[in-house]
Amino acid sequence: MVLPLGFTENHLKIWGMQRDGLSLAEIARRLGVTRQAISKSMKEIDSKVSRTLESTAAAAKIEVRYTDPEKGVLLGYSHETEDRVIVTFSTRHGVHIWHYYSGRCEGCELHETCRKVILDEAEERGIVLTDEEEGRSPAEIARLVFSKVIPGLEP
Repeated sequence: MVLPLGFTENHLKIWGMQRDGLSLAEIARRLGVTRQAISKSMKEIDSKVSRTLESTAAAAKIEVRYTDPEKGVLLGYSHETEDRVIVTFSTRHGVHIWHYYSGRCEGCELHETCRKVILDEAEERGIVLTDEEEGRSPAEIARLVFSKVIPGLEP
């Protein structure tokens, strides 16, 4: 993966560990630095993740409704598609836009690519899917995954 603009590999490593639930002290211990250094880095990283999600939404004309930089998610609304849109940030794939509709995945040339990315997103976020759930369309898998990440979002 190409590093998202403004991020270093260390930024992504720290952000990923924090998102996985490690405390600042544990991250600092693993990286051999002070907790204060990690705390300072996390403020900078969360700000960068937030700006990345929001600038992606703005470029795609998505009205922002909810943002959580610690989880790397933004829920928005597209007036073009008249539906919800989820913008994600991950250590494996950078930024992605997921449209909240179904029925339009089959036949798309990106079908298998989207499937791989959303399954990676689920794994990276610690979300276990059944075989039946993994067999659904990428849009349906995305709705299921992000309903477990964004408060109040139904699958």
